[in-house]
Amino acid sequence: MKEQFIPVEKIQHLIDYDSFVLVSVLLIMSFLFYKTFLKKISEKRHANLNNRFKLAFLYIVTTAFFASLHWILFYQKLAPKFSSYIALVALLVGALMIVKLIQIFIYEYLFLVNMSVGVPRLIANIFTLLFSLVLISWIAADVFQIQLVAVLATSAVFSLILGLALQDTLGNLFSGVAFQFDRPFNIGDWIEIHSGMDKWSGQVQEINWRATTLMGFADELILIPNRIIAQSQLINFSHLQKPARLNQVFRFRFNVPVEIAKQALLEGLKNTPGILEEPAPRTLVTEITDSWITIKIFYSLKDYGMRYRTGDVVIINILERIRHYGLPLANPTMQLYD
Repeated sequence: MKEQFIPVEKIQHLIDYDSFVLVSVLLIMSFLFYKTFLKKISEKRHANLNNRFKLAFLYIVTTAFFASLHWILFYQKLAPKFSSYIALVALLVGALMIVKLIQIFIYEYLFLVNMSVGVPRLIANIFTLLFSLVLISWIAADVFQIQLVAVLATSAVFSLILGLALQDTLGNLFSGVAFQFDRPFNIGDWIEIHSGMDKWSGQVQEINWRATTLMGFADELILIPNRIIAQSQLINFSHLQKPARLNQVFRFRFNVPVEIAKQALLEGLKNTPGILEEPAPRTLVTEITDSWITIKIFYSLKDYGMRYRTGDVVIINILERIRHYGLPLANPTMQLYD
């Protein structure tokens, strides 16, 4: 009798009643954990987990349907070849179901230990990829007697071609992984990246296996490959130890009272939303010529993303105080030579 290509006997013990009970219990436990310990996460994270629970439940129902159909056909001894294919489909859908369940566990753990800090999808994707490879290798070896690791390891030509084809992809992937260890920035940080003559600024929205996504000041999405960021100069304006420090420059006529001019600048910052009291704003005289005095005012922001809006308010308020004190601003000068 010709041996079947699909080893039904080895698949059946993976799609039996006990397997569904175990997976269902794990899903229920993860849902209870979510409802108990993750009540305070953001709405976006709630939507993320709710969608994943719905998808996991859909996979369980689909797997149960195909498994039940197989067992009915098997016990009734109807269409044995068709029944074996149904068992294979149930196994593959069940494998996807396990992967989705593992993803839920990973996200719940990441959300629990990072309640206020953004969680890059890259971390969850890497763990999902590793678990998927282990699961595929195990199914191939246990069910189909195929040693994938040995086959890939002995194929030097395949490894060489794959390495060359994925050179940029692997560079982006390993750079993204390095970001998770070094932590030069987190989700929600405002950063500026300098690469040669190019410069990008924005708030970090996502870090995946290929690129980092920024939201620019004009609400534009900027995707930068991870390896480019790893090779570039990076400035983080959201560092917890030192808030973003900005400045505005004003040039007065030479005969202006310096102390009054400084007072006018500081008064212009009072009651301006978003400006931190600590470190306190300060003024410095940065330039003196025969025609003008340059005074620069420094202040710190609570949210670097408001730098342009806050800067607009600051300039308007300071100009109002300058007019109140009657302080003359320097006029442009032009020198003519015979």
